[in-house]
Amino acid sequence: MTDPSYLFEAGGAGDADQVLALYQSVMGSDFCTWNEFYPGMEEIRADYESDNLFVLRDGAEIIGAISIVPENELDELEFWKIRDDSVTEIARVAVSPAYQGRGLAREMVRQAEKILKDRGCSAVHLLAALVNIPACHTYEKAGYQLMGECNMFEHRFCVFEKILV
Repeated sequence: MTDPSYLFEAGGAGDADQVLALYQSVMGSDFCTWNEFYPGMEEIRADYESDNLFVLRDGAEIIGAISIVPENELDELEFWKIRDDSVTEIARVAVSPAYQGRGLAREMVRQAEKILKDRGCSAVHLLAALVNIPACHTYEKAGYQLMGECNMFEHRFCVFEKILV
């Protein structure tokens, strides 16, 4: 990590309230399409129960979160170069507003990619809201290829793919 006091690790049940507060802290910003219904405690619980929630801590405070979604709901999109069972999705990437602009989202993505490689994943698929310009730039800087745009979940998204092998 960029700061030695930061710790990236698996999140658990005890982190759920802080992760929800983190998600809520970015809602309503210029770039965020999330709302009071998504993401919520149901997604957080499913993520930590499947060992797919990861958090970034500054001491005891959770300042970032990222989830791996093995059941890839993006599989049906037409854009992908890689289509097999070893592809997964990264979702619900959030950094506390007080910590934004420091490259932490890109570092969390990089850390998640290491985990995915260890799990045998060949590629990562993800969506970033078209209005979320900082997220789109983060993924491009992290080596993701913009595959196109699509409409899903009542919003317009940039479709990204990164081959890991």
